[in-house]
Amino acid sequence: MPEWPGVRAVPLDLLRQSVRDSSIAIPPAADAIVARTEDRLISGPDRDIGIRCYWPMGEGPFPMTVYMHGGGYVVGDLDTQDMIARALCAWGQTLVVSVDYRLAPEHRFPAGPEDSYAALEWAAAHGRSLDGDPARIAVAGDSAGANYACALALMARDRGGPPLRGVVNIYGSCNYPSDDTPSAREFVDGPILRGDDVTWFWEQYLADPAERDDYRASPFRAASHAGLPPHFVGTAECDPTRDDAEAYAAKLGDAGVPVTMRRYAGMVHGFASWVGFLPGARAVMQDAGAFLKTVFGQ
Repeated sequence: MPEWPGVRAVPLDLLRQSVRDSSIAIPPAADAIVARTEDRLISGPDRDIGIRCYWPMGEGPFPMTVYMHGGGYVVGDLDTQDMIARALCAWGQTLVVSVDYRLAPEHRFPAGPEDSYAALEWAAAHGRSLDGDPARIAVAGDSAGANYACALALMARDRGGPPLRGVVNIYGSCNYPSDDTPSAREFVDGPILRGDDVTWFWEQYLADPAERDDYRASPFRAASHAGLPPHFVGTAECDPTRDDAEAYAAKLGDAGVPVTMRRYAGMVHGFASWVGFLPGARAVMQDAGAFLKTVFGQ
């Protein structure tokens, strides 16, 4: 199969449509069975935010997980990582609230993390009406969405927001990209994600390069990581952002945060979306589900 072209060479509307078309064609895991789903609109900072709720099988009240999809801050929606949300719901036995946050470059930083934080606050305030348990809330994401999940943990700590039981970070770098780590050098030409792709996504996301130091954009750069909830960090071996994500796991550990960090051999950035047929993807999603069950006390 020929390698995908670099994202810089693809018009934005075509990039979004091609990602959407290819993503919704990917089958979910056949045994990631959810009881039902429901799309809603909730109030956000500047506009209504779309969410999709997933209920697990069984009887509630269920612990709750606010999930943000990946897509480099630029692409993706409630459908493109539906398979990940389903796996979290089924294997974590958690009610999942998936967030359709605003995308760059039309809505640059901090629109995405602020939309996501508004959804977290909404989930905490309205959880009981969803048959959820607001006393047991986690956040989760993949790639850019994982950066948002990690930022939300810091935002909730510093704003006196909903107390979180845990954070799931699936290949989220949590830092403005470095081109001088071993993984960035080894996988500068991919597979799937190139070093220049990473740079381009961040160029769309930040209006001012100085924003890279804001912890809502780069959680790694927070002044302190003390007092954060347990984190699960899953990385892909063949990913230019791998070392940044693993450095964040190490920084959390140094701050006394309980961290479960696993690198998945032979995997590439985005691999969790292939949970329906790829053993490595199934492994990371089952590990994330087991982590959620643990932090929820199930």
